[in-house]
Amino acid sequence: MKFSDSGNLPINTAQFLLICFFHIFNLNSFLFAQNPADTHRKIETAVESRDYQTAISELENLEKSDKKIFKLNNYDYLLARLAEKRGDFALAMAYYQANAVHNSVLNEYALWHLSQIARSSGNLMLERIYLQKIQMLAPESLLTEAVQTRMARSYFESKNFDTTIRIINNRIEISDKGQTKNDARNRENLVLLARSYLQSGKPNEAREVFTRLTDNLSNPAQPDDFALAGAKGLDELDGGPENFGKVAPQLPDNEHLRRAAIYQFNRNFALARLHFQAIVERFPTSNYVSNALYQIGRGFAQEGNYPQAIQWFERVQAKFPDDDVSRDALSQTASAYIRVNQSKEAILHYQKFIEKYPNADNLERAYLNIVDILRDAGEDNEALSWTAKTQAAFKGKLPEAIALFAQVRIHIAQKDWKSALFDLNSLSTFPDPGGTRVPGGTNKAEITFLKGFALESYNGYAEAIDTYLSIPDGRGEYYGWRATERLKALANDEKAKPFVVQKLGELTTNIKGQAAEMQRKSAQSALRLNDTPEVQEKMLAIVRKSYSQLPEYQKVPGGKLLEAGRKEILKEKRETTTENYHKTLADELLFLGLYDEGTPELEKSLNDSTNPKSRIQNPKSDDLNYTLAVFYKRGDMANRAVGYIEPLWKNVPVDYQLELIPRDRIELLYPAPYVDALLKFAPERNVDPRFLLAIMRQESRYRADVKSYAAARGLMQFISTTADKIAKELNKENFNQDELYNPPTAILFGSQYLSNLFKLFPNQPSAVAASYNGGEDNMTRWFARSKSVDADRYVPEIVFSQSKDYVYKVMANYRVYQMFYDEQLKPR
Repeated sequence: MKFSDSGNLPINTAQFLLICFFHIFNLNSFLFAQNPADTHRKIETAVESRDYQTAISELENLEKSDKKIFKLNNYDYLLARLAEKRGDFALAMAYYQANAVHNSVLNEYALWHLSQIARSSGNLMLERIYLQKIQMLAPESLLTEAVQTRMARSYFESKNFDTTIRIINNRIEISDKGQTKNDARNRENLVLLARSYLQSGKPNEAREVFTRLTDNLSNPAQPDDFALAGAKGLDELDGGPENFGKVAPQLPDNEHLRRAAIYQFNRNFALARLHFQAIVERFPTSNYVSNALYQIGRGFAQEGNYPQAIQWFERVQAKFPDDDVSRDALSQTASAYIRVNQSKEAILHYQKFIEKYPNADNLERAYLNIVDILRDAGEDNEALSWTAKTQAAFKGKLPEAIALFAQVRIHIAQKDWKSALFDLNSLSTFPDPGGTRVPGGTNKAEITFLKGFALESYNGYAEAIDTYLSIPDGRGEYYGWRATERLKALANDEKAKPFVVQKLGELTTNIKGQAAEMQRKSAQSALRLNDTPEVQEKMLAIVRKSYSQLPEYQKVPGGKLLEAGRKEILKEKRETTTENYHKTLADELLFLGLYDEGTPELEKSLNDSTNPKSRIQNPKSDDLNYTLAVFYKRGDMANRAVGYIEPLWKNVPVDYQLELIPRDRIELLYPAPYVDALLKFAPERNVDPRFLLAIMRQESRYRADVKSYAAARGLMQFISTTADKIAKELNKENFNQDELYNPPTAILFGSQYLSNLFKLFPNQPSAVAASYNGGEDNMTRWFARSKSVDADRYVPEIVFSQSKDYVYKVMANYRVYQMFYDEQLKPR
């Protein structure tokens, strides 16, 4: 027998335990009731920092402590998303199902993820069940297009071709003129439609669609990979599946040429050869024979089979000596001889080209290629004689400047700094040194930088410092950045240091009393000469103040981040209506921090002018666009962020001090999407994920679904031949090129390929960037010509104009990423 605190009322043990239980239960309920916002903040913080396990644990604890709040606030959906990110598909599926069952406003998204998990497990019937539920429950869903696409493909993969045909025919969009729209989505649907007709025994219908794919091209000179699918389909129909890829079907010569051109452009050289050879063998008198012979040679050259290429190019010259294509074949023969290390033969062929075609449009390339061949053979003096011949032959024309720049590079490789400086001074007088428009060209910034480099190299420190400072530095200024790096190196060099100190003293002394523009220039120059914290802080303050007085430096774009998404934690079910359907979805998804799905819903609600209740109240357009850009960045749709801010940033001076760019603007210009995949695949291959982002920014502007005119796919823009090679290295069986549209796959392939390139060029990101764009064989030659591992000496050697420009941009990107993110992609 026990007594109450008053000593009056006896209670038994069971009653005592029951009272304790209720006290504990009420205490827990009280504590949670007091802290739902705290719990939400913990979850939110864990999700933002990608600490998914902590977020999952918090969510599981919340479910145990208060199922009602867990369910009302769609935390089950968030838990499922996080479990899916961690690869725990069983847990994800359980919570997606729970969310769908209780008729959540997010059930269409839960059903979509369930369909994807079903598909990945090979259960196509279950996938379609989920997709059909979405169509029934959410006819206005933003997922409708993706649902319909997957529905058609699911039926196709299940060999239900009649249903596939019906679905696609209902989806084909017709233009105002009554013709099928020729956009990528329609063309992709047409490929599936034609394959379905073919598989269902309807060859005539299949032929009609395949022909549409090959005929209706927005740019006939650049046939896309849908045209490639059309050509393959027609070949299979015309020659039979048993002969496909072995024997070209019987066709007119012009149709052989048309299909061959489609294959050749899409780098399917084997199939192109079948058609070119058919022209040569079956139509010996055709006007297309000379071009067919030449294109066979080009295909072999692009495959790297140069001995075979030489044979075909020489056949063109022997059989069609007076044909225009023979001129190109002669040039290509010379180029192929270079690749098989027969430099004398290559030079002889270029000399023959010069003699036979003195009025050729590209005559200067023969001269300049001889210069490069002699350099590769170590015959620098002979190479210099050819640069002189080239300058004489093209006096007063652009090739003269290009030849003079080749001469500069030879002097730099020889460390003949005075001769290099003399030539650079001459080169600086040319109005047009070619830039990145023509192979072997240069620009004012590169010429000025190399002048500073030459001055520095023979101890002309004072002039070198002034020369480097004359090149503006900013976020996209490659040589401005390199000049700043050289200045910092001089500040740490015992011989050069006194000159740096003297210059720094002049700059800081003269700041007082100057106008704002002069203060800006002096302070920004001082920042490049001294990186001690005290000087940096002082000079940055002066620059910041000067910017406030200079209108052109006040054009930094931005906006106010608007509030969007539900803020309160629901404790009771609330009614929803269809009139604010997309806003309701946006509110829930943004509340959960799921910006990838929430931001498109928000944008849709904002664009729906018929539903005023769906709109953010009275937003300024700048603030609204800024908010959407920030949200898209958070949702790993960084292309939308960059697409918003880059056009606006063009109004900002190129030398705007990097350290003064607001952090939120930097993250829009240089976002870090797909962090999970980057940190998973890049570091284990000894690749800096920031370098991958620098490449990604240039290749695709972070668009996962982008496809180039040459059928390069995804974030890292892999062409099929390179992707197939990497797939073999990764032991990926049955690899499909469209897998490259999946960001983790693209990042895995990019990490693997960059790792290979870094093994060829250790600790040389500039060389790796050039190789990524122009090929490792070419970069090896450029690298060797410089006789140096210093990027400031080998980057000028990059002859391909596109590759040099690519290095400028990628390395400028990389600089910013290193400056503002650490190796774990966390903000510095």
